[in-house]
Amino acid sequence: MSRATDAVVFDWDGTLLDSRAALLAAWHESTEDVLGRRFPVTEAEEREVFTLPGSAIWPRLAPDPSELDALVERFQHAYEHTGELVRAFPGIPDALAALREAGVTVAVVTSKARRRFALDARLAGLEDLIDTSVCDGDAPASKPDPRPVLVALEALGVSPAGALMVGDTVVDVTAGLRAGTGVVGVLWGASTENELRQAGAEAVVARPSELTDLVLRGKVAV
Repeated sequence: MSRATDAVVFDWDGTLLDSRAALLAAWHESTEDVLGRRFPVTEAEEREVFTLPGSAIWPRLAPDPSELDALVERFQHAYEHTGELVRAFPGIPDALAALREAGVTVAVVTSKARRRFALDARLAGLEDLIDTSVCDGDAPASKPDPRPVLVALEALGVSPAGALMVGDTVVDVTAGLRAGTGVVGVLWGASTENELRQAGAEAVVARPSELTDLVLRGKVAV
């Protein structure tokens, strides 16, 4: 990969934030309380939770509108205390700081509601390392639609040609490609190297420090 990078657009859960325990606890608590059964249970269901927005899953679990409203609200309430389990992945704060010190701006694009994202960022100590964020409802659609990425880049004043999209899922890779950015996959989240490369990632990194080297010094083999 050889390109000048003015901005990096990051996915949130599974890329910058280790929220697995927090999300599973909130899903289990809310579905047991409202539906009388636990979701997710299987490996395939857990994969859905970590690759799709809640808005794509809740209606299937609770087709009745009143039950759906109750499930969404119960989940949001549960996350207010399970969210205390979130942590930045090791090395992420240093990587973001290094990018910003080098003049590379940082954005986050997430399907999370802003109130949960803001809580995450504060608890993980990342809120001062992010220049702009696009949350659920801030763009006309969610990833893999490219518009959330483009909204973030517009806020930063950076063209897609000068940006990278970084994420841990095929959804992130697809959003970046459709937006016209370079795309880097990370291996500490939900997907394998083969899945990310087959989706079109130009490079795949195993540690945050590798991402910093790729962006600032071009030292990672692709």
